[in-house]
Amino acid sequence: MSAEHQVISDSPEYRASDLRCQAIPEPPLFGRLIFHLLPLRRATIMRNIRRAFDGRLTDSQTIRLAQAAYAHMARSIAEVLASTMSAREGDRRVRVENVEAALRAASKGKGVLILTGHLGNWELALPAAIAAFPEWQGRIHIVRKTLPWPLDSLLTRRFDRAGIIVIPSRGAARSVVRVLRRGDAVIFVMDQHAGGSDGIVAEFMGAPAYTFRSLAVLALATGASVVPGATYREPDRRHVVRFEEALPTIRTGHLENDILLNTRMYNRTLEELIYRRPEQWFWMHRRWKDAYGRPL
Repeated sequence: MSAEHQVISDSPEYRASDLRCQAIPEPPLFGRLIFHLLPLRRATIMRNIRRAFDGRLTDSQTIRLAQAAYAHMARSIAEVLASTMSAREGDRRVRVENVEAALRAASKGKGVLILTGHLGNWELALPAAIAAFPEWQGRIHIVRKTLPWPLDSLLTRRFDRAGIIVIPSRGAARSVVRVLRRGDAVIFVMDQHAGGSDGIVAEFMGAPAYTFRSLAVLALATGASVVPGATYREPDRRHVVRFEEALPTIRTGHLENDILLNTRMYNRTLEELIYRRPEQWFWMHRRWKDAYGRPL
């Protein structure tokens, strides 16, 4: 397998070609009710699912996945609003898997870039997981946009308590380079539409999508390892934070080509993370837009 195509596909559980037609849970009643009675961006969700699965789901499967996604979003919001999770409670409700992959990448001394998306309830699970690694508190950063009040204030306080430092996305590159030089880790949530000069067109779930080029630029410029990670909610309501092995950084000697090839690899990796638990991805986002920000 070439470096460009080396993604996390070594286990049958993670074969996207299989997961696209199965692994859709039966939605709970409140998910079905939200779908019919409070259909926020329902047309966008249905369009995104049909685009991503490219005819591999029946109409009833598409509806079931949308209903399960609504249930996941409602449950996630309720968990965040209700949580006063302590470190001890976090140990019981959040499990960290394969943290050795991230620690091996960190041992190289060039910092770690954590590739992830809007999967599971990462706003709840990630701070609880960090509590198990006090030596990394204050050394993990997350690049994100400012959210509407009061959600932004609530999440920022949660991150602060966990020792996760928020880097505002606007003009983040200089700050990211500085913390990578210290050997810190920076989380990039990279599954949303990228407008402006930071966008590059790379296929995502079978269709061209404007994707952030900054992660590839930083990996190429700093030598920091890119480690995929994701969170999932298990059927027993506990949460998993799982890291994968670091991705290779593709270097052909042509910068723009390298940025594109690495970004394609990141998108394919995100796809496989999403197809593990498709109902736990943020299908509501208008991921596929044109250069002017108009939905496709």
